[in-house]
Amino acid sequence: MVKYLLTGVTGRLGSHVVKHFLRLVPPSDIAVVVRDPSKLSSEINSSGIEIRQGDFSKPELLDAAFKDTEKLLIISVPSIEHEFRVKNHINAIDAAKRAHVKHVYYTSLMFGTDTQGHLIDSVAHVMQAHLDTEVYLAKSGLTYTILREGLYSESYSLYTGFFDHTKDNEVCVPGDGPVAWVCIDDLGEGTAKLMINGGHEQETVLLTGSTSISISSVTDIFAKILHRPINFRLVSVDEYIELHKRRGTAPPYPTGEEDFLKKWATTFKALENGESAVVDLLLQQILGRDLVPLEDILTKLFNSKQTS
Repeated sequence: MVKYLLTGVTGRLGSHVVKHFLRLVPPSDIAVVVRDPSKLSSEINSSGIEIRQGDFSKPELLDAAFKDTEKLLIISVPSIEHEFRVKNHINAIDAAKRAHVKHVYYTSLMFGTDTQGHLIDSVAHVMQAHLDTEVYLAKSGLTYTILREGLYSESYSLYTGFFDHTKDNEVCVPGDGPVAWVCIDDLGEGTAKLMINGGHEQETVLLTGSTSISISSVTDIFAKILHRPINFRLVSVDEYIELHKRRGTAPPYPTGEEDFLKKWATTFKALENGESAVVDLLLQQILGRDLVPLEDILTKLFNSKQTS
């Protein structure tokens, strides 16, 4: 039986989780499930950990992939498509139940929390699939832990009107609010250590940054790092959609950029409501050190892009 089975290891969060697992436990304790083994990093391929092939969209492959597993990490599908995500997550949860996995960890997102840390409904479209998955997992009969991962510092552009530091002098968004930003590597290390340490059965835990910073204040950090004025402007949802349609700044989306922008605009209402504001010290306690500040991440990202 493998102690730790990890999914999503070719993605941003998963690659950091497996990196820290390899530093903390013997490779023989770890296995990974991957849809396309050719996309695995050289570090994983040379590590000696077991590689299993599986795909959340093909449940017939998951029984073998999840067999003989003590602790399973289900990293959520990277999409904002509600039905697609929920179906894939349910496939993974059902397979974990059939395989008699002893403990399932699911990576959710840091929306749907009030400023006191109480779990609430979310107005953010991106959170709806997570909420449905959380409910399904809680009713599954499995031992589980839900990890509400804070908003990535590295994903700043999504929350700042797709800000491009190489040319933009303005951040235009339809809402503002505090965010307990957290860097992906801190989340990766914290997720690995939380699984290794155990506990938190049938709990939803919050893995956040150590301070909350509003979008308007992030704009000030941009200006500080870039040594030029950066204006912050609140616009209506309609203006937000038209502006980014005109600029072509929205990421590719199956049903078109306007549909993406309408759905993504709900994120800013959630920020206004304080859904990502709460600071929980659990991650800092797990790591036993200070977390990496947002400004440090932005400075590193901006400098690396300028020299690349």
